[in-house]
Amino acid sequence: MTEKSIESLDLNLLLVLHWLLTERNVTAAAAKVGLSQPATSRALARLREIFDDPLLVKSGSEMAPTPIAEKLQPAIALAMERCRDVLRVSDVFDPLEQKGSFRIACVDYVGALVASEWASSVSPSAPGLDLDIVSLSIEASRELVSGKVDMMIVPDIRLLDLPPSVDVDQFVRRQILTQDYLCAVRKGHPLAKSKLTLKRFVELDHILVTPRGAKTGLVDRALEQQGLKRRIAYRTSSFLLALPILQRSDCIITAPQSLLALVPEKLATFPPPMKILGFSLNAGWHPNWTHDERHKWVRDKLFAGFANSKAT
Repeated sequence: MTEKSIESLDLNLLLVLHWLLTERNVTAAAAKVGLSQPATSRALARLREIFDDPLLVKSGSEMAPTPIAEKLQPAIALAMERCRDVLRVSDVFDPLEQKGSFRIACVDYVGALVASEWASSVSPSAPGLDLDIVSLSIEASRELVSGKVDMMIVPDIRLLDLPPSVDVDQFVRRQILTQDYLCAVRKGHPLAKSKLTLKRFVELDHILVTPRGAKTGLVDRALEQQGLKRRIAYRTSSFLLALPILQRSDCIITAPQSLLALVPEKLATFPPPMKILGFSLNAGWHPNWTHDERHKWVRDKLFAGFANSKAT
């Protein structure tokens, strides 16, 4: 399709294409644009003719975008957002009038941090704006492009092991928080009032949080360098589930400081008895949404809240 032919194009087709690429399901896209499923299928057929490409092909229970469709999606999503800007041009941005939800993808304990900052930094000025916290996934990274997910918060977006079709370099990334690791036991643990030595550390049973299902973690790699090994008594994919396990056992955990700070009165914490490097939490979003007023306002509020909590 050339620039000259846009005047003869039914621009509603671009709206249909946006939702087809976002939902990857004809029925779901039809519901978004208020068309019947047959009408949406006909629109997809017309789009395939226009772009001379299948755009979406059946892949298991969903439709997968072709390489051309993946290239189209950011531009289509931006075009739809700019159309919404046209409708909002006479509006003055007012947080008090904001409705709907802001979706953030992150692991569970980071979600707890975000919810806390949201309550203190965002909700007082925008009480009608809801927070949706969704799980980190490859799908969530794709939804950053369409705007279905507004932001992702991860230690490093590259750690998600995304497929080649998801270009991480297209996302805007900003460091919002630095984290150290601490060791912790329950408050009444025999070790609670003692010094944590490396010898005692390896003698204890451990809890490992492993979202990807790995058998070992960074602590094990640090111990291996010293010819040591620990016993992992519990493995869980959930950071928050690790806390009740810790409080009901004589295990020790090595975890991000902000996770342990969720229940400080129930834990005794120690610096790790060997060197473990900390990490940064980074917010990521697609550049399509960088100048969106709502997105920018929420970002500014959340990031300022995290900066203030880090300073205190």
